[in-house]
Amino acid sequence: MSMPARHVSRLGLGQGKSRNAHSYGGGRDSRAKVTASRTGNRESRLPLAKAKVNRSRATAGEALAGFTALGGLLKRLLTLVLACVALVAVSVGLLAGYRWLTTIDYFAIRELEITGLNRMAREDVLSQAEIAPGTNLLAVNMENVEAQLMGNPWIESAQVTRVLPGALKIRIVEREPSYIVQYEETLCYADVEGRIIDKVKADKFVSLPQVEVESGMERHLGVLEELRRAIADKRTPFGLDQVAWIRLSWRHGMEVRLMDRSVVLCVGVDDWKNNLAHMGLVWENLAKRGELDQAAIISAQNQKVWVEKHGQAS
Repeated sequence: MSMPARHVSRLGLGQGKSRNAHSYGGGRDSRAKVTASRTGNRESRLPLAKAKVNRSRATAGEALAGFTALGGLLKRLLTLVLACVALVAVSVGLLAGYRWLTTIDYFAIRELEITGLNRMAREDVLSQAEIAPGTNLLAVNMENVEAQLMGNPWIESAQVTRVLPGALKIRIVEREPSYIVQYEETLCYADVEGRIIDKVKADKFVSLPQVEVESGMERHLGVLEELRRAIADKRTPFGLDQVAWIRLSWRHGMEVRLMDRSVVLCVGVDDWKNNLAHMGLVWENLAKRGELDQAAIISAQNQKVWVEKHGQAS
């Protein structure tokens, strides 16, 4: 009876050893697991380390790119500064060269040619232009000289030409006085269009017909130029040197007083050419009959002519 119990006890001990053996075997597995977990931890830490390395490399790359951009900017800035310095140097050089050229005697004015003068004197032109022999030709401003010359009332136009190395040519077109008019209680010279030129001066007096214009008759000033042309073409019975004065009036139109004859000729400004032609026919008729000296007023209006003799009531 006791033997079976003992066998059971051995079986139990064997089973216990099996458990212990299983437990020991289980220790190896746990160490393997620990080793695997450590290896897994190392593997999990590798991507993080790589990320940190990549991030540091990226930061270094950005810094390098920033330094490169800064270097390019400094290079461009340095190039711009050098260009500005070079430009200033060239400008200073040109200015110094220009000043040198405008002071040397090689370009001094040795010849002054002035053409177109009629009433004006050569000295008047040079004084007006503020130019004298010896002036540096390159220092003369052509436009300023022309503007100064145009400030003279007797000069219609002026042209200044530089001829290197030392000649200056001035071409003048003078204004031609045709009449003497009373302007602001002063006698003045006027051109063919009635434009005021200058005051009448005793030392430079020019004998010309005096013109009077009634208020409102200024629009007929063009008739004066046409009358001048008619006199030049000998389409009038008198010459310009015979005219004492001319008046534009509302009543008689254009009145012409002759110096050598005490007669006044009145020509209507409307269709004045035909009126003047009819007056010429009557003038010739009076001259043939010897009655021209008796005429005090000869008036031609609307292609009709009236003669008023001296002593007759007007």
